[in-house]
Amino acid sequence: MSLSLRVFLLLMALVFLVIIVRTINKKKLRIQYSFPWMLIAAAMLLLAIFPQIAVFLCSVTGIQTPSNLIYLMGIVILLLISFYQTILISRQANRIVRLTQILSIVKKENEDKWQEQQTNTK
Repeated sequence: MSLSLRVFLLLMALVFLVIIVRTINKKKLRIQYSFPWMLIAAAMLLLAIFPQIAVFLCSVTGIQTPSNLIYLMGIVILLLISFYQTILISRQANRIVRLTQILSIVKKENEDKWQEQQTNTK
């Protein structure tokens, strides 16, 4: 792995960690959702410090260069995160629908009770 790629990975990992921590501190990102991003930053740091890991993985998988391996891993990880986020969005949409239904039922019951009270007081 070239020195420029190692330096780039190291700088990107450090910047990434700082951004993640600042975003958590500003309450824009929940800790539970920051875990995958922290793992990505840690993996970037690990590969920058120990490039032999990337070389070994290249020899095992048959990928020509470590930079291609890093790009491939990045694409795969981002696809997995995107899929996970899609699952979370679907769950939230289902919860919103269910809460809307419950709210409508409660609202209708309250209106019925109010109308019943109005007719009883007359």
